[in-house]
Amino acid sequence: MRAWLEDDARLLMAKILLLERIALVSQSWKKNFDLIQSGIYIDENALNTFKQDIDRSENQQELLAAEGRWAKTLYKQLAKGFGVEFIRDEGKNSHDTIADIANSYLDHGNYIAYGYAAVALNGMGISFALPILHGKTRRGGLVFDLADLVKDAFVMPIAFTCAAKGLNQKEFRMQLIETCQDQDILDYMFSFITDICSKIK
Repeated sequence: MRAWLEDDARLLMAKILLLERIALVSQSWKKNFDLIQSGIYIDENALNTFKQDIDRSENQQELLAAEGRWAKTLYKQLAKGFGVEFIRDEGKNSHDTIADIANSYLDHGNYIAYGYAAVALNGMGISFALPILHGKTRRGGLVFDLADLVKDAFVMPIAFTCAAKGLNQKEFRMQLIETCQDQDILDYMFSFITDICSKIK
């Protein structure tokens, strides 16, 4: 509760969250065979710039702007590797092109990530209405914050991979859930929440 009430504590937690996202996506992409086979790697220059932006940010708005630039870099790397002209278009609900299918799978995958985050928070008795990055006015903001750990590392690459391979929505869902289970995502989230709370005491 203290972290939500005190701006400095919330900002520190938000920075820890984003740095953890960088660490997890870097680790997971390096081990992803489909990405390696397609020549897709994390842009180290963009990664270092993102780290610098996180360090320099003085509020959540600046962090969100930096996060947005980082997300665009990840989408760009995936689109280039899979040879897709891609613009993120949430809720488009079209399957005309590979890019449309990837967008649809991203939407679907994000909801799966929200589910994992909600289970972790509920299991620890933490209110969804205590966000650290997305803002106090966004209902369930803490779910979005925590889910972003999974989205960069697993939802994005699996969505593009499945779209490029012509796999259907059910196959995408199964692959994402199997990956999350293999990676013990729930246990990881529990551990991360415990760790981040201990750092702001």
